[in-house]
Amino acid sequence: MRVLAPLLFAGVVLAQDAPHLAREAPPAAKVSVGEAIKSGVAFLIANQNKNGSFGARTDGRIWGITASVPGAHHAFQVATTGLCWMGLDETGDRSEACRTAKRKALRWLVDHARAKRSRPWELYNTWSQAYGLQALSQALRTKQFEGVPEKEVRAAAEELIKAIGKYQTPDGGWGYYDFRYKAAKPEWSTSFSTATMLVALHEAEAAGLKVPSGIVDRACVNVQRCRKPDATYLYGLYARYWPNGGVNKAAGSSMRDPACTLALRLFGRDVDAGDVGTIFERLVKQHRFAVAGVRRPIPHESWYQVSGYFYLYGHLYASMLTTHLTAESRPFYARKIADFVLKTRQPDGSFWDYPLYGYHKFYGTGYALMTLARCKRALAEAEE
Repeated sequence: MRVLAPLLFAGVVLAQDAPHLAREAPPAAKVSVGEAIKSGVAFLIANQNKNGSFGARTDGRIWGITASVPGAHHAFQVATTGLCWMGLDETGDRSEACRTAKRKALRWLVDHARAKRSRPWELYNTWSQAYGLQALSQALRTKQFEGVPEKEVRAAAEELIKAIGKYQTPDGGWGYYDFRYKAAKPEWSTSFSTATMLVALHEAEAAGLKVPSGIVDRACVNVQRCRKPDATYLYGLYARYWPNGGVNKAAGSSMRDPACTLALRLFGRDVDAGDVGTIFERLVKQHRFAVAGVRRPIPHESWYQVSGYFYLYGHLYASMLTTHLTAESRPFYARKIADFVLKTRQPDGSFWDYPLYGYHKFYGTGYALMTLARCKRALAEAEE
């Protein structure tokens, strides 16, 4: 069976201390959404690297997932830094400390966003391209590029768009491995990594960047082909011959369904309006399986092959998809999503769902801030 992972993080785990990781760092006491956002921002500001990036290659454990040095870690750091920048930006915090952190992070992204393929079979740069492009495009769209010349931000984003086309698979998607052929054009894709890229490309278009229509069309077809009649999505097209395998059942699919549906709706593809409500109902119903995988150190060891790194990823795209809900149901699901995310909050203000070298608290906090900020806005709008 292939090794799977929704952000950057898959591979073989050889963790000597694996039995203890799932119990490490119990969640912090429950706080309000506003307090969680404030402490998450404070965590990122206090722990940002001097060069402006976020995360580190080591965290003290002897073993971790397979990740070549330095290429894979460059990709991890770019994606993580992109998520952290977007997390800080989404909160609306305009304090000098937050603005300084964003300036430093954006400067680093502009200089380092173009991560290369680290090994013939290892393409973690899929994630650096997606989140690097999304962050740079968001900066352009919202005019939040203070301290960095706009032309440099735009040039870095355009370079990523070119690289994204280079790594698109023949079936129209994007993946992060190529175990079989190790070809210049990768052969393997997943539905959620393709959806992640589509969301980033939509942000690029919103920022006025030119995105080749052929890239988008092929990617949308890929995700559409992964869609099952019950509005769940295959892990990838390669799984179409075992559609009822654990990870392809509703309980295994609930954390990627929001991203896939969002991607198709953003580009105006035919998705039944009723699917959105179904996806949110399923997200709540299957939550027990999603949360069961949180902080388990071995990929896909939980029920329905769920991994910890599904969790914060899935809730981010669910929060983005809430804008496609009816006004009546939006506050209910925004509150549910916020409550689910708060389960991963730690005493130091960070959030994490899966141990990944020294990146997990940072990518997790970036995801969480983006999610909570959206939920907070949805709840505030409902009270107006």
